[in-house]
Amino acid sequence: SSSHLKLGDAKYMSTALPVEKTDEESEQEKEEKEMIASMTKSDIKVNKDKPWLYDLGMKSMVPEWRKMFNPDTLLTDVSAGITVGCVAVPLSLAIAVASGVPPEVGLVTAAVSGVAGGLLGGTTLAITGPAAAISLLVVGAVQEHGLEALPVITLACGGLQVASGVTRLGVMAKLVPVSVIAGFTTGVGAMILSGQVPKALGLAAPAGLNPLETMAFVGENVAGINPAAAALALGVSGAMFALPKIHPKMPSALLAVGGATMATHTLGLDVSQIGAIPSGLEAFQFAIPALPPVDALPSLGITTFLIYAMTSAESLLSCAALEKMKKTSYKHSPDQELVGQGLANMGAGFFLGMPVTSVIARSSLNVKLNAESRLPALVQAAFVFSGVVFFSDSIATIPMPALSGMLITTGIGMLSPAEFKHCFAVQKLDAIPFAVTIGGMVAFGLAEGIGIGCLSAWALNYDYGKMDVKEINFPHKQQRPPSGDVTYFSNDNVVETVEDKEPVTIDFLQSKVATVETENVQLQGRVITLQTDKKQLEASVGTLTTENTHLLERLEAVEMENEQLRGLFDTLTTIETTTPESATLNSPSKSTIGWQLQGPINFASMFKIDDLIHRVEEMGTDEKVVVLDMQETTSVEFTGVEELVNRLVEVTEQNPGTTVQMWNCQDNLLNALKQCDPNERIARFCSIKDETPYHFPAKEEAKDVHKVPYWYDSPHFQPDAK
Repeated sequence: SSSHLKLGDAKYMSTALPVEKTDEESEQEKEEKEMIASMTKSDIKVNKDKPWLYDLGMKSMVPEWRKMFNPDTLLTDVSAGITVGCVAVPLSLAIAVASGVPPEVGLVTAAVSGVAGGLLGGTTLAITGPAAAISLLVVGAVQEHGLEALPVITLACGGLQVASGVTRLGVMAKLVPVSVIAGFTTGVGAMILSGQVPKALGLAAPAGLNPLETMAFVGENVAGINPAAAALALGVSGAMFALPKIHPKMPSALLAVGGATMATHTLGLDVSQIGAIPSGLEAFQFAIPALPPVDALPSLGITTFLIYAMTSAESLLSCAALEKMKKTSYKHSPDQELVGQGLANMGAGFFLGMPVTSVIARSSLNVKLNAESRLPALVQAAFVFSGVVFFSDSIATIPMPALSGMLITTGIGMLSPAEFKHCFAVQKLDAIPFAVTIGGMVAFGLAEGIGIGCLSAWALNYDYGKMDVKEINFPHKQQRPPSGDVTYFSNDNVVETVEDKEPVTIDFLQSKVATVETENVQLQGRVITLQTDKKQLEASVGTLTTENTHLLERLEAVEMENEQLRGLFDTLTTIETTTPESATLNSPSKSTIGWQLQGPINFASMFKIDDLIHRVEEMGTDEKVVVLDMQETTSVEFTGVEELVNRLVEVTEQNPGTTVQMWNCQDNLLNALKQCDPNERIARFCSIKDETPYHFPAKEEAKDVHKVPYWYDSPHFQPDAK
C-alpha cells in the first residue's frame, strides 16, 4: 500500500518507512488534535452518597441471620462450630497467658466477642477472638497502665472502630503498609517464641528482657531446666505440627493440650499448672470500667490508638485473605467489619476482657470445615462459654508447659508471613520497612517499632508523588481489538491521532472489514472461475478417455482447492477473533468508560482508589467495559495494587455484565498483578520488552492477547510487521 498511516505529528508508510512531516498542518489534523486534547479530562469528582451506618448495618444482616437456620447446612455449621471451639479454648488460654492476663480473661473474651463479631462482622465465615499478634501490645499496655486499665483500653478501642465503620472510614485502616504489618507479625512471633522458651523449659525469666537477653538467660541457666516441662512443650509443639498433616480438619490444639494434661496426671509429672479459675457464671462479671486518672489519659490515649490501628488492620487483612479462600453470598465490607469488631471489643470491655480481632487461624479452619453461614461463630462462642461454666476445674489442671509449647508453634508460624513474600516480590525496597519494624520492636518496643516502620515506608514512597486519576472521553464510535494479522492500512482507517503522552484509539475493525470486503469480491470471482474449470474438466473426461486418469486427479485437486477457498471465504466473512471473551473490548451491547492512572500505586493511594471505585459505581449497573490505561503508572507497591485489584473484582462481581481491563501494563505492574491477581480476574494488556512501549503487533504476537497494545504514543514498527 502506498497510503500513509498518520499518528500524532509523524507519518508512517505502511511499509514502516518514515516520511518527513509537512510544515503546514491540514484542517483535519488540527481537528484531530483538538479532539484528542479533549479526551483526557481533569481529576475525577466523586459524589460519595453512601449513607452512614446509623443502624450498625443490621438491616443488611437480616438475610445473613436467616441463613443460619437453613436445614440443609445446619448440621455442617454446628459441626464446624464445635471443632473451631475445640481450638479456641486452648488458644484463648495460651494467648491470655502470653498477654500477661489471667487465663480466664482469654476465655471470657472469646465467648463474648465471638457473638458480636459473628453476628455483625463484615465477613460471613470470620471468627473473632483474642489474637497472638496483639498479645504483646496487651502485655505493654498492662505493664504500663495496670490490669485495671485494660477494659478501658478495650472499650475505647471498640468505640473507635464502631465510629470508623459507621462513618465509612474503613479505608483509613488500610493506610498501614502491608510490609509494616508483616514486620509487626514477624516481630511479635519472634518475641512470643523467645518469651515462651524459658517457660517451656521450666525457668522463671525476669520480666522486661528482649529476645537476645532472654536467650542469654536460658544459656546461663541450662542446669535448671525441668526435663518434664521440656518434654511436654516439645510434645505439644510436635503434635501441633504433625496432626494437621494427618488430617487438616483435626482440632490439633485440643488434642495436643489434652494429651499433655493426661500425661501429666497419669505420670505424676512435676510441672506448673494453670491453677484455679472462677467457675460457673462468676467468671462473667459485667461492669463499667473505671476511668483512669486524668494525668494518665495522654499515654493511655496513645496506647489505645495503637491497639485500635493494629487490631483494625489485622482484622481487615485477615478478612480479605478469608474472602479469597471462599466466596459467599454476602460481600465482604470493611466498614461493616469495623462495626462488628468494634462491638466485639466493646462487649469484651464491659466483661473486663482484652482486645480482639478477626483471627485468620480459626477462620481458615472454619472454611476448611465447609461452613456456610455465621452460625459456627456463635457455636464456637457457646462452646467456649460452656467450657468456662462447666469445665473450669478440668481447665485448671492444664500444665503451663503445654500452653508454652502451643505458643512456640504459633510464634514459629508467624516468623515467615506470606504477606512479606508478596511485598518483596513486587518491590524489593519493602524489605526496609519490614526489617526496620522488627528491629525497632526488639530494640525500642512495639509502639516505637511500628512507628519507625510506618515512617520508613512513607519516606520510601514519598518521592514518587501522589496518584492521579484522569477520566477518558472515548469517541462515540468504539472498536474491538485486532484479530490475526493486520494487512492493509489507509488514511480512512485512522480514527484518532495523538500528541506525545496522549492516548489514541485505532479502529482495526474498520480496516479488517474493508480488507475482507475486497478479498470477498476476489474470492467470489475465483470460486466462479473454479466452478467453470470444473465443468470443463468434467466434459473433457467424457471425450478424452486417454487422459481420464490425469483429469480425475486434476478434478480432485480442483475440488480440494475449492473447499479450501470456501473455508477461507467463510473465515474472512465471519472475522473470528482469537481474543477470549473475558478480554474482548467494546462489544456492540456494551459501553466503554475509562480512566488513566498516573503516578504511583501504593498504600498512600487508598483514597484515590476509593474515589475511582465510587466513580465506576456511579456509572450504573448496565453492561460496560471499564478500561484503565496504566501507561503513566510510575511505581507500584503491593498494598496499593492489591487494594485496586480487590475493589475492581468487587465491581465485576456485583455487576456481572461489567468487565475490567488494564491497558499498557508495564513490567513492574504485571509482576504486581501476578502476586495480587494470580487467577487473572482482571484482564491485562501489556507492551513488549526492549521495544518502544506502543507498537503494532507482529504476526506471531497477534494471537497472544497479553502482548497486544491498544493505546499508542510514538508508534514503532517492527521489521516483520505488515
